[in-house]
Amino acid sequence: MEKIIHDPIHGAIRVSDEILRIIDTPQFQRLRGVKQLGFANLVYPGANHTRFEHSIGAMHLAKVLAEKLKLGEEVVISALLHDIAHFPFSHSGEGLLKNHAMRHEDVELAIRGELRETIGELGFSVREIKKMVSGEVNSIVCGDVDVDRMDYLVRDSHYTGVAYGIVDLPRLIEKIKFSDGVVVEEGGIRAVESLLISRFLMYPAVYRHHVCRIATKMFERAMERIIERGMRIEEILDMNDCEAMSLLKEYEPDFYSMIRNRRLFKRAIYVGRESVDLREVMKMNERRAERKIAEMAGVDEKYVIVDIPEIEELREFSIRVEVNGVLKRIEEVSSIVRALKNSWIETWRLGVYTKKEFVEDVKKCAIDYLGIDRRVQTQLF
Repeated sequence: MEKIIHDPIHGAIRVSDEILRIIDTPQFQRLRGVKQLGFANLVYPGANHTRFEHSIGAMHLAKVLAEKLKLGEEVVISALLHDIAHFPFSHSGEGLLKNHAMRHEDVELAIRGELRETIGELGFSVREIKKMVSGEVNSIVCGDVDVDRMDYLVRDSHYTGVAYGIVDLPRLIEKIKFSDGVVVEEGGIRAVESLLISRFLMYPAVYRHHVCRIATKMFERAMERIIERGMRIEEILDMNDCEAMSLLKEYEPDFYSMIRNRRLFKRAIYVGRESVDLREVMKMNERRAERKIAEMAGVDEKYVIVDIPEIEELREFSIRVEVNGVLKRIEEVSSIVRALKNSWIETWRLGVYTKKEFVEDVKKCAIDYLGIDRRVQTQLF
């Protein structure tokens, strides 16, 4: 017997009793309280959708592709559970997980209790699910082109109102086949380009919007201090956003108030790669830089945040396409994708954030400590 879930992105999603048993576990229900885009609603008020509906959307796309490609049910379950280990506020806790040698793809961290029992009773393997989610095997769950990206780009665009997530999903799905991993037939090249263009545009507009970055780093630093006081990160992994904010309210009331009331830190520095020696900056330790800049500026260390984002090597640029019977990387056959790959670094920004009253002092000290080119450092303010 099936039930229908009405989804604003994919319409009527049919869900089997087996899938419903997983959805109804407390571990999966937690995702109802974990915002998909963390603090993006501070910029885009409609961005209040959660990992819960995204996971169901990814599961739906996986089911469509699994039927088309004759893949097993484990692929569908893996898509449903691919975000089960997300920290409160989603990627806002990614830095904390990394500091503890964890990733949100380590789904076994959250597959326990009733959820683990249910998966076992249904005959599925947590080990195999982890392999698909973590990318140990190239699949439609985590690969060069996968159902995670297909859903979140369209969904995030819908809820933020940013009209960049226009992806021809029906065409892309129609042209995907499986041959030792995902391959896109030649007729799907334009659909792949739409996927990559959408992601390229969504990153600076949404995922790395400076307000989102500032709120994220403030949350991350406050949670670090709570963990240093003895709170186990595994305990926080069981929380949703509201519970995490309650934790902040108790242990970090200053940061709780600033985030809750949108009285966020301001940008003292916000520059691109042309303003710094990128190699040297990427070697820096953010915490050490914060301590030094705070010392130089004469302010409390917790009121200085240095944000050095990683430079991602996007796996989407390696999507394999079949042209005249020959497998090639998408960048080999698409000038648009080559241009996107060359332009990706241009979206990178180094940020130093502090309270409004400290901006000028912190700015001067950060320029000196980080070796920022004074000729161009004022252009992005």
